[in-house]
Amino acid sequence: MKFITLLSAAYVGGALRHPHEGSIPVSDDDAKRLVDENLAVDDTDGFTEDQMADVPEESITIASGPISSTSAENPHLSQVAPAPIPEAKPGRKPASKE
Repeated sequence: MKFITLLSAAYVGGALRHPHEGSIPVSDDDAKRLVDENLAVDDTDGFTEDQMADVPEESITIASGPISSTSAENPHLSQVAPAPIPEAKPGRKPASKE
């Protein structure tokens, strides 16, 4: 496991991460890829062995099932009927000049 600091936004563990997040614990393979692509710097030297042992690597688990499925409570916009157009409100009358 290594700690990296991103220089620009990049995908880490399947999620888009940003430089303002600070040091991120990642696998050795992810760290090598990001450093080789000049997207991150290796910060592993700044951490002690005890600190590194207490932190899990970043990982993303994907839910089972097709990605395109949506829940019934929150359907995609293309799956719902269009909203009715509201009736036009009467305009304001100009102020009387007295």
